[in-house]
Amino acid sequence: MYIGSSINIAQRLVDHAVDKDTNAHLQNAFTSYGLDNFTFCVVEFYEVNPEVSLETNKANLLVLEQKYLKWLFSLPAELRYNFNPTANSILGYKHTEETLALMSEVKSGENNPMYGRTGALNPMYGRTGALNPMYGKVPTHAMTVNVYSLDNVLVRSFPSKVAAAKWLNTSPRTVYRYIESGKVWNNQYIFRS
Repeated sequence: MYIGSSINIAQRLVDHAVDKDTNAHLQNAFTSYGLDNFTFCVVEFYEVNPEVSLETNKANLLVLEQKYLKWLFSLPAELRYNFNPTANSILGYKHTEETLALMSEVKSGENNPMYGRTGALNPMYGRTGALNPMYGKVPTHAMTVNVYSLDNVLVRSFPSKVAAAKWLNTSPRTVYRYIESGKVWNNQYIFRS
């Protein structure tokens, strides 16, 4: 299962099923099993309240999404495609103070998945560096990224979009978009997977 929210459901479906740049785990499942083996279902509609701001309506939608994510993350990990147990919005978007306060309230206390899990109760307690189960590993869904100069000479190869993005001081999503489009990045490089 995958749970999400959107103010434009049709666009969100296109983001997931056509653009395929939203959730690598979900995209891999689409590729492996085919879209015919998935069902899209609207669990609940949020009715916009015209008496409050758009920001407040969006925050209220996130509160509703958080309710369903809390339920989803009570299930075993192999039953979900969501990575993050916390509802949030598009990266880089600037929220109003009112929205930030509402989102903070949603993530506080017992709503926080790490609530009460401090010190040795935290599943990652003491697991730093080589003790971390992901230390030195590249995720299985990682895409090898080759960076070429404009004259088609390989400049550098990276084991993932994240590694390439870090070297280029940009976002993994930007790297992905330039791979997909074949356009020249920053008048310097061409990316290929």
